[in-house]
Amino acid sequence: MASSGTHVFHPEKELRVLELYSGIGGMHFALDNAPVIKEQNLKYKVVLAIDINNVANRIYQHNFPDTNMSSSGIEGLTVKQLDKLKIDMILMSPPCQPFTRVGKKMDHEDVRSKSFLHLLNLLPRLSHCPSYILVENVKGFETSQTRDILLQILKKCDFTYQELLLTPLQMGIPNARLRYYLIAKKRPNSFCFSIKDQVLYDLPECVYHMLAYRQHAEIQDKKGKANTKLDMSGKICDQFMIQKDVSLTLNGENDSLVQKPSAECQSNQNVNMLCKTEDQSDVDKSVFDEGTKSKRPKFNNTYNENTEDRLREIVRQFREIENHNEIFRQVEDGEHISYGPCLQLVHFLETANKREDFDKFRVPDKDLKRFILMDIVNPCSRKSICFTKRYGHFMEGAGSIIQMTSDVQAVKAATDFKAHAVQTQNRDQWQEEEMEIIRRLELRYFTPREIANLLCFPQSFRFPEGLSIIQFYRLLGNSLNVYVVSILISLMLL
Repeated sequence: MASSGTHVFHPEKELRVLELYSGIGGMHFALDNAPVIKEQNLKYKVVLAIDINNVANRIYQHNFPDTNMSSSGIEGLTVKQLDKLKIDMILMSPPCQPFTRVGKKMDHEDVRSKSFLHLLNLLPRLSHCPSYILVENVKGFETSQTRDILLQILKKCDFTYQELLLTPLQMGIPNARLRYYLIAKKRPNSFCFSIKDQVLYDLPECVYHMLAYRQHAEIQDKKGKANTKLDMSGKICDQFMIQKDVSLTLNGENDSLVQKPSAECQSNQNVNMLCKTEDQSDVDKSVFDEGTKSKRPKFNNTYNENTEDRLREIVRQFREIENHNEIFRQVEDGEHISYGPCLQLVHFLETANKREDFDKFRVPDKDLKRFILMDIVNPCSRKSICFTKRYGHFMEGAGSIIQMTSDVQAVKAATDFKAHAVQTQNRDQWQEEEMEIIRRLELRYFTPREIANLLCFPQSFRFPEGLSIIQFYRLLGNSLNVYVVSILISLMLL
């Protein structure tokens, strides 16, 4: 057996990173934006990214064309190959199906755990054992036998580690995505906080200064309590705040999406345009690479003195319906972690010049039949439920739906209707008049870009052409929150 000697990363050297189960590149983006790496100007390189999903690999390569990628199974890795790569850090998000609450929970006996267990078997045999390891998975992994095996291997290889259960809500991001994380570092390295033999349910104080979303949400919360008017500045001091009042452009020919920065604010009384931006560039920064530019809706990029007054009136209307909207929310299982104030969803939503530009994402009548099961939010909401790979074709527990209307009477009629339907246990046997009540809410799905925003993918993130919206949803639903991982990477390197 080879000696697993201690390898300590020195800041003046290049941090060599292995990204496993790389998906669409969330870990890589987190590495790129980790505060400590930016603050200390650390050098790093993802020397290899591995995933067996060819569609995900296509997106990854589109965003990181210079990264060496492999679609071979991780169980094919050898000690010799890993030692040759001289890895300093491993970032990985193993398959969650063996541990998820909706699965069979076969744990280490599930065939999808095989590759992760193979990697764990390799670690003690490495001559060049990595100094840092980060693992992300679903809630439930912390009680699994696979997790017990992981901890045994880490102890055998002389790692100190910390387990955490975190949700972006704790960091001021209005999206519930409770996940298990483990961060580990090779001794004699240690963490900036006392290690306890238990799972932590919040980040240690040594990283609070990095939590820009949380700080901004707290500021807005204090202003909100002192002043009934909404803070319309929309200014975020963090590099992750990528959704500075962007306009949605739809390409009618190939279903691709293009995101274009708007001027300071746009409004034709569109409820999705409640923020201003400092970015007044006319540069077309596409989120989804575009094919032809024909058949695009035109957008009004002008801002005038009446815009803010109109926006404040819309916000006032939304405030009036907050109590009514509570009945539209769904309770998520297993999420009892406390969290502070979050930013409003408006900071993460796309904008358009006309409501019709969102027609592509309207909830059709066949899905409106699932109205009772929907989690419905509006631009002033401060929480959305976790988006899964089933979003767009499955309603219950797959992700939130946006209510575009701010009509108080329309919302009150819909809440009264839902209350009656629940009481009478009438889930979907409705007449045309009752369907019209639901239609008046103007419900739509979140766009793929908006979900990417809530997952904190940076503005540079792109989807290549040729993929369907359902593929976008599926791949994003399998992804992770970039911001949360970036903070954990920083915590490992402190």
